[in-house]
Amino acid sequence: MVTTTHPLILIVCAVIGSGAITSFVSWLLRRIDQRKDLEQAIETSPTIQRLELEIYRQSLFLPTMSRMQHEHQLDAGKAYTKHGGNGAGHVRYQQLADDYRRRLETDNWNYP
Repeated sequence: MVTTTHPLILIVCAVIGSGAITSFVSWLLRRIDQRKDLEQAIETSPTIQRLELEIYRQSLFLPTMSRMQHEHQLDAGKAYTKHGGNGAGHVRYQQLADDYRRRLETDNWNYP
């Protein structure tokens, strides 16, 4: 009795037997580890931290034109102080928080 083997089965068996899958998985895992290391390096970079603070600070000092922007500025202020920002940015964050609290109490969301 003669049986025919499908060519795809032969190729799959050859790849599995050659260790190509093991090599591929090893390569993939190395790439994932390198990416985690890169993300951690970026996260702890003093330059990146200074840039983040500057972006938060710039957001804080934009003129407040809507409730949504006001809430975004409060989030930026919270992140700004959490990441070590102080000085004028901290004062502005406090002013925004006080103004938001006042608007909540009076239900006044009209911005100039």
